[in-house]
Amino acid sequence: MDLILDHESFVSNEIAFDGSSEQSVELDYILPDYLPDIFRILKCSFYPKVISHSLNGEKLIFDLTLCIKILYLSNDSTCINCIEQKQNYTKTVDLSCTPESPCFKITPCTDYVNCRVVNSRRLDIRGAVTTKIILESEKSTDIISSAKGLNVQLKKEFVTFPAKRLTAAKRITITEEIELSKTKGKINSVIKSDCIINSFDKKIIANKMIIKGEAKISLLYNCEIVNDEPQNIETVKFSVPFSQIIDIDGITEQYEAMTNISIASLDLIPNKSSDASEIECEIILLINCIAFRYDTLELATDAYSTKYLCDFDCSDIKLEKKPIEIKENQTIKAELMCNDSEISSAIDSWAKSYNIQSKYNTEKHTFSVFGNIEIGAVAKNENGCPLYLEDTISFEHCLDINVDENSSAELNVYIDNCTFTIASSDTIEIKAELFICGYVKELDSRKLITKINVNEDSIKSKENCYAVKLYYAEQNEDIWEIAKKFSTSVSAIAQENELSDSTRLQRGMLLIPILD
Repeated sequence: MDLILDHESFVSNEIAFDGSSEQSVELDYILPDYLPDIFRILKCSFYPKVISHSLNGEKLIFDLTLCIKILYLSNDSTCINCIEQKQNYTKTVDLSCTPESPCFKITPCTDYVNCRVVNSRRLDIRGAVTTKIILESEKSTDIISSAKGLNVQLKKEFVTFPAKRLTAAKRITITEEIELSKTKGKINSVIKSDCIINSFDKKIIANKMIIKGEAKISLLYNCEIVNDEPQNIETVKFSVPFSQIIDIDGITEQYEAMTNISIASLDLIPNKSSDASEIECEIILLINCIAFRYDTLELATDAYSTKYLCDFDCSDIKLEKKPIEIKENQTIKAELMCNDSEISSAIDSWAKSYNIQSKYNTEKHTFSVFGNIEIGAVAKNENGCPLYLEDTISFEHCLDINVDENSSAELNVYIDNCTFTIASSDTIEIKAELFICGYVKELDSRKLITKINVNEDSIKSKENCYAVKLYYAEQNEDIWEIAKKFSTSVSAIAQENELSDSTRLQRGMLLIPILD
């Protein structure tokens, strides 16, 4: 009789590419006529974003946009001026493979920024941006689920795994007209703006995912000059709601979805023709979704034949369990010092996370997320001159979960709120509320059988002078190992000794039936 094997197609994910792409930045910038001369640079920052990507065979092509913002003071003025310039780059990365159902994580970060004042109308800007790229690809493996013939015995275990993975990506644009409070001055120029989406709701229906949330926007701006009054600096915060339907063929309520929303760009344009203080807000969002459907199957982990010599091939498979969604908070406090003048008042404060990483904590059996927080504040001294204060602090947060070291984490850190207090004449105390969110994926490593080779020419030699053998079993010994040792079957041992389905034994004597 031939050996008949049944297989199950098992899909797992593996990292097909883990690398980076570098982009140098060189900009010779001449101020437009409507901006005043440069007296002192307060801050030069890079804000890199990946706005789109595509795959062409073994090549990844992505578009990188870099927003360069420079804050400066002109001579004999209390106004903070802002220069904003965008640079666009198209990058190509050789992946050296053609991935199946690819899933990308593309994260740009600033390496360094240098800004040199050539003269009062000209700036020389140099810097670099590194984009970290991690690509996951599907790998399909046929695993044996049952065997019939040639006296083959299988040890099987129930295995839960992501049987199907669906991916979707969508770019959406939100446009909203915002009327500010009448107590706020009209916007003349934007000094600083920021946008975060730290929470949203999602719902899965047949072939679609519905996402609802809101983008939280903070704005620091110069007011228009009225009746030759000194220009004031105002702050405002508002939210822009959004709702989107994403088509994902095949998705149902049985799928578990991991969704990430990132800000590709934020444009705030003051409406100076209106009598009211209005601003046109345009936000471009990138929505990426990975959805898994989990199945449980009984798959072979060990095999032997009671009659013939045989061997088998195994594949070391890392099974992804259902992802654990992370939503945790941490509060950090820090101080900003002003060494060259006294602080009379503070206008605004902010915090921004970068270089976010995660590592497994072997002592606590969980993940720690760590990185840097850039804190800053705008204040005024006793003469009404603006002060720009900033510092960078490090942080670490230990997640409130328990997982093993075979797990992996994909985490983001957002600033949910940032407040300030003037602690003394030269110190501002900053309090930032961090929101840590993302997913932890537990991995269960198993050796599963992919192929069985039975040598029909090599029959096992047995002592045929008896049909039953006495064996003294140890506490919790595995019946499977005993059956394999004596080339019999688990069911035969269980039937002979009137045992239950449990394969773990009590200490004592067993009757081992020897099969022909």
